Amino acid sequence: MDLAKWYSSTFGLLADNHIARGEGILMVFQEGTPIQSPDTFHIGFRVGGMSKLNEWRIRFDKTLKIGKEFSSFQLLDPEGNCIEIYAENSSS
Repeated sequence: MDLAKWYSSTFGLLADNHIARGEGILMVFQEGTPIQSPDTFHIGFRVGGMSKLNEWRIRFDKTLKIGKEFSSFQLLDPEGNCIEIYAENSSS
């Protein structure tokens, strides 16, 4: 499965060949060797509140990291890229 299709099916984005898009999101994928990125590199998806973050956390069976301002969890896409899904702690 190519990455555009994976992001589309996983996050409810529209996929068109090598592009995945949604409200406020445009991801373009290029064939080639996956980037060997540093440990701090990640793709971030901000969701609208802690209840939405918890829905995603349950879907992926992950543990939340609670920070001062934001809470989040991380997962890997099929090529090993880190994805962080996060929300403001004060959001509902």
